Order: sequence, then structure tokens, then C-alpha cells
Amino acid sequence: MTIHSSLLGISETELRNMIWSLVPSWRDDALEDFDFLSGGYSNANVVFTRRSADQGAQYVLRIPQRSQPYVNRVAESAWYQRLPASVGIRPVALDIPTGLMVSAWVDGELLVDVFADRFTESDLLVYLQTLHNALPAVAERYSVPALLSAFVGSGEQSRAVVDALPPALTQEQQPAQTVTCHNDLNPWNILVTADGWVTLDWEFVGQNDVLFDLVSLHQGLALNVESLPDLASNWAQDLGTDYSSEGLSRAFGQFWLREWGWATFQMNAGNRREEVSAQASVAEAVLANLPQF
Repeated sequence: MTIHSSLLGISETELRNMIWSLVPSWRDDALEDFDFLSGGYSNANVVFTRRSADQGAQYVLRIPQRSQPYVNRVAESAWYQRLPASVGIRPVALDIPTGLMVSAWVDGELLVDVFADRFTESDLLVYLQTLHNALPAVAERYSVPALLSAFVGSGEQSRAVVDALPPALTQEQQPAQTVTCHNDLNPWNILVTADGWVTLDWEFVGQNDVLFDLVSLHQGLALNVESLPDLASNWAQDLGTDYSSEGLSRAFGQFWLREWGWATFQMNAGNRREEVSAQASVAEAVLANLPQF
């Protein structure tokens, strides 16, 4: 029996073997009720139940679908050892060479599904301040310009897009202030639970511009660009740093450059899902007409 065989082509036996390779102590437990979770692009995620001593608990198995040269698994593993419990979930097991990971399941609703009905933009600032105040420092640096070659390679068409952009977006430079950032803080990576917001998927964690997480969250929710400068100014004030329109323009442009670069890599690697190609098209259109803050 396979789970969504058209998408995964992985049998329950293969799934159990993956899990047992990560957590050998679970070999005597029943692993069942496998269910594919939609939404993953670089990784497939499968929720399952582990039954032990007549008790059951749910977990999620992450299965990378293709090579991801833009992800540092060693840094990701080290980060999870330090991730505060109030912020996210430490995995039960993570295999660095393969990227396979087992984590506890958390009940909640995706922020993308409930934001419009329950929250306002001011709630985003409260969340960001709480999140960033809890994050420990990391040595790893996240730089979109440094990742461009891994994202788009040397293809003529891709390089033409990059070459047409302002140098401030494509050349490495140290931001005025860097902090530990999630760097993929889209509303699909935030669960709204009874105990607060839980932040998922820390593959891109690293030092970055203080505004990058705000831009990622704001644009992931498709909020009006006109509200971003006031939010960024308030966010910078909360952090005790100066706000600049140049800094916001750079963070905004680099966010969309990353979105385009990531989607371009996925398509070049054979991931032709409609959502991926749509992301590449939208990002390229934004990059061709960047706002002036």
C-alpha cells in the first residue's frame, strides 16, 4: 500500500524503515495511520501514529525530495539543539546526510488560513518581537546574494534577470544590524495553537537583516505594500535600531529575489508544480517593478 503514490511512491514498509533508521528504539512500536501532508515543495511530510503500550502519539516524518544545496544540514541540526521550547519543536531525530527528520505533531491552524479573520498587522509585530527576543545568536549567516549561484546557476535566462537588478540586491554587503532570523517566515510555517504561535521549518535560520523576517511575513500574507514602511519603522523602533527606507528596499528586494531564485532552482530540478512556477512568475514581475519606499 502506498500513500498518495502519484506524489510519493513510497510504501508503508519503506516509511517504517525510514523512521526506524532514525529512531531504532521504536522498532517494537506500531507505526500506522500514515497520511501525506500537502503543501511541502522541497520536502514531503507524512504524519503518522506511533502506538506504544496502548498509547498513541502523532509525529511527522520529513522526507527531502531533491538535493538542496542552499540548505546547511549541519547548521540546521546544531540550531535545533538550541531552539527554545517556547518558539518551535525540537525534532526527535534528524539525519544530517539525508535530511530525514521525525518531529512531534502539533495541533493548530496555519496562520495563512486564519489571519484575515482573527488578526491584524499589529499582531505580526507582537509575534515578531516575541520571536526575536527568544532566539539565541548563531554563527551561520544568511545572505541572498551569496545563495544566488546555488539557486540559479549560470543559465543565460536566469542571469539576465539577476543582471537587470540594482547592485544593492545582488552584491553582498553587511546590513546595518543583523539578528538571528528565521529567513523563511511565511504564514505556512506558523501554527496558531491554543498556547500561542509555533514557528516551524528552520532550514534557513541564520544572521540576517532585522527587516527580512518582517518582509517575509508581510509579503507571504499578501498584505498591501503601502503598510510596510510604518510596520518596518515600528519594528525597528521595537528593536532599538534606526529605520531607513534604503534598508527596507534592500530587504524587500532580496526577499523577492530569494523567492524567484528558490522557485527557479525547483523548476530546474524538475519540480514543475503549478504553485512553484506561479511563484517564479510573480517574483519576477515584482523584481521588474520594485516599489520605492
